[in-house]
Amino acid sequence: MRYLLALCGILTVSFCFAQKAKYQQVFYYDDNGYKVPTVDSAAYIRVINQPDSGSTLFSITDYYRNSKPKLMGKSSTIDPATFEDQCVTYYYNGKRESVLTYTGGRLIGPGYLFYPNGKLHAMVSYDTLSTVPIEQNIRITSCMDSSGTTLATDGNGKYIDYNWVAKTVSEEGPLKNGHPDGEWHGNYAGEKVNYVDTYRDGKFVSGVTTTAAGVKYTYTRRQQSPEFKGGDAAFLAYVKRKFKYPTNLPQKGTTGVLAFTVGKDGQVSNGRFLGNVSPILAKQIADAVNSSPVWKPGIQNGLPVANSWIVQASFGVTPVAAKPVAAKK
Repeated sequence: MRYLLALCGILTVSFCFAQKAKYQQVFYYDDNGYKVPTVDSAAYIRVINQPDSGSTLFSITDYYRNSKPKLMGKSSTIDPATFEDQCVTYYYNGKRESVLTYTGGRLIGPGYLFYPNGKLHAMVSYDTLSTVPIEQNIRITSCMDSSGTTLATDGNGKYIDYNWVAKTVSEEGPLKNGHPDGEWHGNYAGEKVNYVDTYRDGKFVSGVTTTAAGVKYTYTRRQQSPEFKGGDAAFLAYVKRKFKYPTNLPQKGTTGVLAFTVGKDGQVSNGRFLGNVSPILAKQIADAVNSSPVWKPGIQNGLPVANSWIVQASFGVTPVAAKPVAAKK
């Protein structure tokens, strides 16, 4: 399930300040999906073309640095994208990774996942009317191993996923009516961590993680997002207090996104402001972000993990309060 959830998270991020354009645009992104200023520091390149005649949707194509496509789809907005209709993603080797369908940036209907060798991995469906967490919105209708052997049909059987770098099974467990049921076993090979998650009719019940040292952690929430004391609003207020507008720049308002990493220890790093501002102003904002007090780190399977995090932000000129005028006697 963690691969499916990660795939959903990567492709469904959108913000209300997205805008449209009338010409081709090119953007550069790092491995975390954040913009970078030059192609030399990019993991992939996004090319956005204006809508075809009779359409209102922009054509989006992402390219790996080896010039092979990473993603092809349509979007109603440019930056960031709000995907519409069919979207196809690709592995670095050029093979398809997924074929998914969107409406307003939200996954709908059937989807298809593939292995890097080109074999079909799983068929899934998304219930857009459900108000339950996304992991319960996903129904796995079928699953095959990397050789093509069927493991699950009609939502019943076994689901399996692989870590293609470590060349090991990364997660597996039983399916019932398209949802996890019973014990699911998984691992993080790079950290030598194993976990057992228990589900009942698709709902997560509890889990136990065992580290390489044999220490066990139990949990009743599979994932927890990083938290700043007082929430994102309090964090934004902190950044605005620390931010100093450069005296040599004309002051004007701007809207964008604060992007940063919250480490396992809660320390904030890699702060950036994604918006249309000068490099000097962007650095001032980034410095304010990086000076943040310690956060409560994100939790995955009972253990603290590093998370990329974003907070929408606006910076503008604070009006100078009018001085009171003494009443004439």
